[in-house]
Amino acid sequence: MPKDKKIKNPTQDEINLLSDKLARSLADYSNLEKRIESQRQLFITLATTSILSKMVEVLDDFYLAQNHLQDPGLKMAIDKFNSVLKTEGLEEINPQNLEFDPQSMECVQTVDGRENFVIEVRKLGYKLNGHLIRPAQVTVGMTDQK
Repeated sequence: MPKDKKIKNPTQDEINLLSDKLARSLADYSNLEKRIESQRQLFITLATTSILSKMVEVLDDFYLAQNHLQDPGLKMAIDKFNSVLKTEGLEEINPQNLEFDPQSMECVQTVDGRENFVIEVRKLGYKLNGHLIRPAQVTVGMTDQK
């Protein structure tokens, strides 16, 4: 450093201004880290949901095949597949004989039967970590069909 330049002692106002800027910068950085982590978690959830939604379609095919074949080996494979999906946070929605709930079910047909209750489950519904990824497709009873 040249000898003719003097180091200026900062005033208290300048110190306070710099301290405030530092505190704001640290808070902004902390908020950025939290936002990045939140976005990373959202990306992971969306990717997992996408993959599990596709696996659920394959599981539907396995159920259809099992209904026709009644094969014990296929049943074991389905059970194992279900077990793996459950460890990833997937929950079945099987609303058989329950009251119709539009939040977790999709009515695909109405028939004579107990009013507003599920008569038949066409396709199971699924939730991933408590969030609906596919509603159960059901047949709902209605007392008076015209």
